[in-house]
Amino acid sequence: MTHFKSTVDCSVLWGARAGIGPGYTLEAAAVRLTEDIAELRDEGGIPHHVRTVIEVLPQQRVLEIRVEGLSVEADPDRTTIREVANTLFELASYFNIVALDDATPPLFTQRILLLGTDGRPFSAMVGAAVGDVEPVTRQQNLRAV
Repeated sequence: MTHFKSTVDCSVLWGARAGIGPGYTLEAAAVRLTEDIAELRDEGGIPHHVRTVIEVLPQQRVLEIRVEGLSVEADPDRTTIREVANTLFELASYFNIVALDDATPPLFTQRILLLGTDGRPFSAMVGAAVGDVEPVTRQQNLRAV
C-alpha cells in the first residue's frame, strides 16, 4: 500500500509572536494582544472610539474579542467595520500556531464579535489565523507536541 503525505501535512501558520512553553499561554497571548491593540489605537490604526474587550475561554481554546463603538448606521458601507475586524483578526493571528494537517488543532480559535448599542452582535469573524505558511522542520514538530 502506498502512503501519501500531503504537502500541507508538513506546513504551519506560525504567528510572528507565537511560541511554545512558559510565557506562551493563551492568557499571555491575550495580555500581549491587549498591548498591541492599545499601541495600534495610539498610532491611528484603530479608531479611538472603538472599545475592545478580550476574554479567554481556556477550556474551549477560544480567544474572544468583543468590539464596541461601531454600527451599520454610522458606517453603512461597512468599510470601517471590515477594517477593524480584519485588523484585529490579523493581530491575534500573530500569537497563534495552526498546523495545516487534519489532526492537530490550532493553539486557539479567535472569535471577534462586533456589538451594537444593544450589546448584541451585528457582525462576527471566527477562525484560527491568517498568515504565511511555513514548512515544519523535524525540530519544530517535536517541540510543538
